[in-house]
Amino acid sequence: MPKSGMSGYGDIKTKKFLNVITWLKNHKPVTVGKGGRHNLKIVCIHNEQSFSLPTSHPEINKHIVKAFADWLVKNEICTKEEFDEKI
Repeated sequence: MPKSGMSGYGDIKTKKFLNVITWLKNHKPVTVGKGGRHNLKIVCIHNEQSFSLPTSHPEINKHIVKAFADWLVKNEICTKEEFDEKI
């Protein structure tokens, strides 16, 4: 798992991160669709909360990765440990 010191996640290649999105779509209560020109919109089925992920760059910024992980946990989509295992 990419780490940035002791503070959290590091930048992740977009292609690898899309594999995590595919796993979520196939195994968790989310839908995935277009959220704009170069974004993916992940929507929680239980409460309709959404998160947009930029996918036009070769890497996803570590701050976005952390925010997405926090969003997944907050909306009870998966645990931090499950997410960490997939990335």
